[in-house]
This record gives sequence, C-alpha cells and structure tokens, in this order.
Amino acid sequence: MKSKAQDFMNTVSAVGLLIVLAVSAVAIAGQAIVTKSPAFLGGEEYAYTEVVVQPGDTLWSIAKAQVPSEDPRDVVGAMRDLNQLDSAEIFPGQVLTVVVKQSVRPLQLAEGLPD
Repeated sequence: MKSKAQDFMNTVSAVGLLIVLAVSAVAIAGQAIVTKSPAFLGGEEYAYTEVVVQPGDTLWSIAKAQVPSEDPRDVVGAMRDLNQLDSAEIFPGQVLTVVVKQSVRPLQLAEGLPD
C-alpha cells in the first residue's frame, strides 16, 4: 500500500509539471506575438504611414497599393484594427494609418576617412 507521503509527492510532482508546461506555453505564445509585431523582423522594418482616401478607393485597393508583398486580407484587417473602423466603409478625404514594410540596409563605414 502506498503511504500518504508518496501520494503527496506524486501530487506535488504532477502539479509542478503542469506549472512548467503552462509557463512554457505562455513563453512560446509570447514569442510568437513579439515576432509578428510591427517592430523589426529579418531585414525589414515596419513603419506607419498615413494615406488620404481618394474617390473610388477601398481598403482592399489601399492595401494592395501600400503593401503589395502582403496578403491584402491581412493588411485590410490590420488597417481596420489600427484605425478603429467598424466596417470597410471609408470616405474620400479620410486619413488612414497603414503599417508598411521598409527595407533595412546595414550601415556601411565610409572608406578613406582619416583615423
């Protein structure tokens, strides 16, 4: 028969394992969020730009024009969130903020400068 001490140690071990798994899952999820955030990502920097809506513009057309390398559905969703739009309806003259990618070039040292 198992003693109460052994049962207690098994319970403590199981709870400890669950805590370690939960903390690991939160850390992995946090890293995924940070990686996808508009900050700095593998040679590309994200910046905010403002676009004035012209007659005939749609969120889709703005997304394709401003961030052609991304899926327009993702860009439209980000624009709606960023600009707190309840719908896809926009109006000429309205100013929208859009997250765009910019290439990042490493700094180069100038040659021939005196020490």
